[in-house]
Amino acid sequence: MNAEFIEFLVKENALKFGDFTLKSGRKSPYFVNTGVICSGEGLDKLGQFFSDTIMKEGTAPIIYGPAYKGIPLAVAASVSLFRDHKTPNSWLFNRKEIKTHGDSGAFVGKLPEKGEEVIIIDDVFTTGGTKYESVELLESMGAKVKYLIIGVDREEKGESKNAVDEFVEKTKIPVYSIAKISDAFEYLKGKEINGKVHVTEELYASFQKYRDDYGN
Repeated sequence: MNAEFIEFLVKENALKFGDFTLKSGRKSPYFVNTGVICSGEGLDKLGQFFSDTIMKEGTAPIIYGPAYKGIPLAVAASVSLFRDHKTPNSWLFNRKEIKTHGDSGAFVGKLPEKGEEVIIIDDVFTTGGTKYESVELLESMGAKVKYLIIGVDREEKGESKNAVDEFVEKTKIPVYSIAKISDAFEYLKGKEINGKVHVTEELYASFQKYRDDYGN
């Protein structure tokens, strides 16, 4: 369990608690959004968490972040990899809408050569929809996706079983996470951070109910 990362997300308000409707339509008692980490200091620290994990699992020449929240993650991790680990690399992200003028195309950054390894980086894994799209995009360019690294694994069901396990089974691409949501709730239960207990007994019970419905 990465307690430092969990506390960092809470302090940055990137791990929120309450009542949220997800893209999947599921009602969740928590929400993960690293897009709110927009200060230079916060993004620098976030990049370090991802680059440290990348160094542990093995580097690749290109770090890819799917639009939109994956973009600053890829750039921050790329900078940290070079500055903190002296590891040369490049970053890449996709455009939601393909640019048809000037420097046209569907991507911004270093395009992979055929067979070149790429790491996909994103903030959270729920059902994996965006991740499948990213793999399809990159493989259509001839790239080899080495693995996917995510900030928080929500540990949820996919079509019939754990969504991450389904992704790995279908794509043959490993998935690594900095933190798992079950560890985060266990660690935060009754714990005071910045003068506030974020995970109360009531909220913890709501999380357990959510896990019963959608967890795996």
